[in-house]
This record gives sequence, C-alpha cells and structure tokens, in this order.
Amino acid sequence: MSKAQSIAKRNPEQAFVMATEILEKQQINGADTIIGRAQLIRGKVLLQFGLYQPASEALYEAEHLFETAKQTLNLAQVNNVLGEVYYKIKTPEDAVARHEKALSIYQNLKNREGEAETKSFIGGMYEKMGNYPKALAHQREALKIFEELGLQSQKAFVRENIGSIFEDLEQYDSAYFNFQKAYILNMAAGDSLRLVSNLNNLGDVFRKTRKPEKGLTYSQMAAEMSARLGFLDQQNSAIVDISKAYAEMRDYENAYIFLEQSRQLSEMVYSEESARQIAIQEAQNHLYTKNQQINQLEQMREFDAMVKWLLVFLVALMCVLGWVIFNRQKLKIKSNKEMLKQQEEILQVKEQLIATEKENRQLLELKMETEEQAHSKSLTAQTLHLIDKNQMLEGIQVKLKSILEENPKDQKKKIRNLIKEIDFNFSHDTDWDDFKLNFEKVHQDFFKNIQQKTGGLTPAEMKLASLMRLNLSSKEIASSLGISMDSLRISRYRLRKKLNIEKGDSLQQFILCI
Repeated sequence: MSKAQSIAKRNPEQAFVMATEILEKQQINGADTIIGRAQLIRGKVLLQFGLYQPASEALYEAEHLFETAKQTLNLAQVNNVLGEVYYKIKTPEDAVARHEKALSIYQNLKNREGEAETKSFIGGMYEKMGNYPKALAHQREALKIFEELGLQSQKAFVRENIGSIFEDLEQYDSAYFNFQKAYILNMAAGDSLRLVSNLNNLGDVFRKTRKPEKGLTYSQMAAEMSARLGFLDQQNSAIVDISKAYAEMRDYENAYIFLEQSRQLSEMVYSEESARQIAIQEAQNHLYTKNQQINQLEQMREFDAMVKWLLVFLVALMCVLGWVIFNRQKLKIKSNKEMLKQQEEILQVKEQLIATEKENRQLLELKMETEEQAHSKSLTAQTLHLIDKNQMLEGIQVKLKSILEENPKDQKKKIRNLIKEIDFNFSHDTDWDDFKLNFEKVHQDFFKNIQQKTGGLTPAEMKLASLMRLNLSSKEIASSLGISMDSLRISRYRLRKKLNIEKGDSLQQFILCI
C-alpha cells in the first residue's frame, strides 16, 4: 500500500494495478480500512486519466468505509479528491463544499499541512470561478502556513498558483515575481516537473508583456528540459509557446514549423494517453469480472449447501422407508436416485447457460461503451483543435490590423487581402464536415430532432447548437465560430426565437435535453 501511494504520481498505471490487486485480496479478507485506502488511490489515478464516473464510485466507497471506521484523516483526503472530481465535471460550487468539509476536518485535527493544502485547493476553485479576491486570500493563507512549517516544495506550488491569478488579472509584474519565486524554490528542491511548468509560465509572462525574445529563451529551456525528462505534455505546451513567440516576432515561418511540431506531439500524447486509459480500464474491468466471479461462487456455495442438506434429508427419509418396506420399495428408491441425478445435471446445464448469457451481455455492453468513448474523445480532440486554430488566426489577424496603420499604402492592399483570406478561413472551415460526422456518432439524431422542432436552421445555427450541446463555454464557442461575444449573443437570440423558447427558460438546458 505504501509503495502504491509513493509511485501514484510518477507511475500511475503501476500504482493502479497494485491498488487493484490489494483491493481484490482484501475484499475476501474483509479489511475495510485497507479497502478504503486502496479505493482512494484508485480514485486519484482514475481522476488523473479523466475517468470521472469510476473515480467517483471508488471515492464514494472509500468515503463510506472511512466514515464507518471513523478514519477522519483519510476522510479529509477523500473529500479533497472528490472536490477535484466535481470541478472536472463542471460543478465548482459542489467542489468548494467538498474542500470546505476537508478543511474543517484538518482544522479539528490541527493538521496544519493538510489545512494549508486544502486552502490552496479552495483558492484554485475560486480562481476558476473568476472570484480572484477570494482566490488570492486563500492562496496567501496557505502560503503563510507552508512558510511557518518550512515546506519548500509546497511553497513553490502555492507561489505558482498566485502567479497564475495575477496573470489572469493581467498584473504581469506580480505574476513574474511569484513565478520567479516558485522557480527558485523548485530549483532548490530539484522538482523537475515543476521547473518545466515554471519556465513555461515565465516565458508566457514575457510574451504577454511584449518581450517575445526573452520569453522565447524560457520556452526553449522548458522544451529542452521536458524532452530530456520525457514530459510530453509539458514539452507540447513549451513548443506551442515557442510558436507564439515567433509569431509575436513576425517570424511566421518558424512559428508554423513549431506549430506543426506541436500538432505531431499532440498526436503522440493523445495516443499514449489512450493506451494508458485502456490499460486502466482493463484493470477496472478485470476487477469487475473478479467481483462477479466471487459473487457467483458465493451463490453456488449457498446453493450447493442447500442441495446438500436436502439430499441428506431425502436419504434419511428413504432409509427409514426402506427399513420399513425395503423389499417393496427397492425399485422405487433406485428410480428416485436416478431422477435426482438428472435434475442436478439439468440444473447445472441451466446455470452454465445463464452464466454464458451474462458474460455475452457484459462483453456487448463493454464494446458499446468503448466505441462511444472513442467517438467522444475524437470529437473532443477535434473541437479543441478547431478552437486552438481559430485562436491563433485571431491573434495573427489583430497584429496584421495594427501593422496596417503603420505601413505604406502599397502594403495596405496586400494586408487587407490577407485579412480577407483569414476571414474566409473562419467562415469556410472544412473541419466542420468531419466534426459533424463525429458529432452525429456520439449524439445520434440531434440534428434531425432540432430541425423538427424549428422547421429549419441555417448551417451557422446548426453549428452553434452543436457546440452548445457539447457544453462549451461562451468564450470557446465564439472562438470556434470565429465571431465576437456580441455576435454570439445575437446568434443565441435568433436561435431562441426559432426554437420558441419562452423568456426566462435556459437555451443551454433546452439544447442539452434534445
């Protein structure tokens, strides 16, 4: 158990397998506390791989076991992990409630480290909700406690969170100060993964403060370090920042080269992530099958015991009757024994048929679930790709417009033509056909049903409805469609009128229910 906990971050697949093996053994022995700890580890790994439903199931079982055993420290950890799950499924208010519950437990136990860690979690939730004053207050409280305890690695983590808040507020001097502090602390602690993240953040700050050359240096350091250590996600993030820095410097050839490298690396990351998720799911399915087999064995054991006692009773009865009228009932007793044997054979055959049918049904359900998840992942990846592409084009468009005011008249004509080409790219994105095909695989009959409700929507309105069905934010939808927030509000209003939605009713909820 200790080994599984220690390797959970650097080798989550092995930790998950070890925790699952522990769970299988302890379910037979009935050690509830160990089962709870194993489920807590499994829940953390499943959350890491984006498998939120099985993660919540494992965590709920751990919570129940810890509550029964009054394991308050473990219960606080479960609440913090459940808070992360709730945030991932877009219920930040419930996430904050879970973290507050964990904070109350740590405070009652006077566990200062746990209290500080939880306050940092709560600050992160408020940051995502856009409540920056509360986010900063909680992060600073956490930092103060970590400084009192002398925990350098945790101080670096909180410094990075504070820097992220100031970056969102566009207070880049404060953001740089905190990112630099985090970098120094992680350098002293030798935390390579955090160092890569610090370098990426520092490069991003310099790029946003119009110092792309300096930002490029930090991004290149982050890319080299992450490539050396095998951190593909961080390497991809650094390469994207390098591409943006070259674009800021108007070196569009290098910007395109690194953007293409980012695309190739994203495919590698996606493939690796898919393989790891499949391995986790296989272990999860193995545990499910094992539990089913245990239940079946217990049922068969109970049934065999019942049959055994029934046979004992029948044999005793037949012995009494045979003793009274042995000669007259000899043939009848033999016939009864043969009949009993046939019934047992028939019963065994029926049990085998039932077990076979159950296994076939489980395999079919597993196949359908795997196909649906594959389509969903493809659709999500395609949507994110489209958003990233449009965001990049928007950035280039803004910079070209600013250049338009400074350059001679001959160059203005060329730049206007380039802006028209970019606008044409926004309105005629060929990725829509592929997106629509994958969307219909996941959300069958959605376009058909919504057309029936309105009598006819334009292609732009159909695209808006499909992106709302994916539950994207307004900013992400506007970026994907290549329009402003004001234009998006007008499009939403027109769509409401066509769908005949009454005032006060939610357009988002209406589309999610189709």
